[in-house]
Amino acid sequence: MARIARGDPAALGELYDRHGRTVFGALYRMLGAPEPAEEVAQDTFHAVWRRAGTYRADRGSVRTWLLAIARNAAIDWRRTKGRRTDREAAIDEAAELVEEIRVDDRVIASLRAERVRAAVASLPAEQRIVLSLAFWSGLSQSEIAARTRTPLGTVKSRVRLGMSKLRDQLRPETEGA
Repeated sequence: MARIARGDPAALGELYDRHGRTVFGALYRMLGAPEPAEEVAQDTFHAVWRRAGTYRADRGSVRTWLLAIARNAAIDWRRTKGRRTDREAAIDEAAELVEEIRVDDRVIASLRAERVRAAVASLPAEQRIVLSLAFWSGLSQSEIAARTRTPLGTVKSRVRLGMSKLRDQLRPETEGA
């Protein structure tokens, strides 16, 4: 990431070679078609090129940071150009589409995903629902309020409380990384 921040195009190529299929797979699952997934993947790596200096290793892996950028780009694409589909997709399911992930990376990712699933499952249903709609379906808080027929302030509170609880439950993992 430091090389990309310094403007090294070869480093961006290496990052793409390492994570491009994972990003495309996640975007394909979120957007439901290859064309928008390709477009948003390109936007994602362009954003990485522009924002590489903002990456902080102490806050997570490059892969996690990259997938967060991709997720946000997919949400932006849906809001501006795309038609929303009824499919909901989890980013961790997209990893199943990628054949080139090493076994140890898959095991670690699976253990982390299981830990996150358990933490999410422990949340009260109303917090779990709004977080699911926000993060895995890509809905804004206003859209969640409309879909669930819940006041916007209540949705915001549930998201904030749910995120706080998840942060507390998952903190030991992030501090040890």
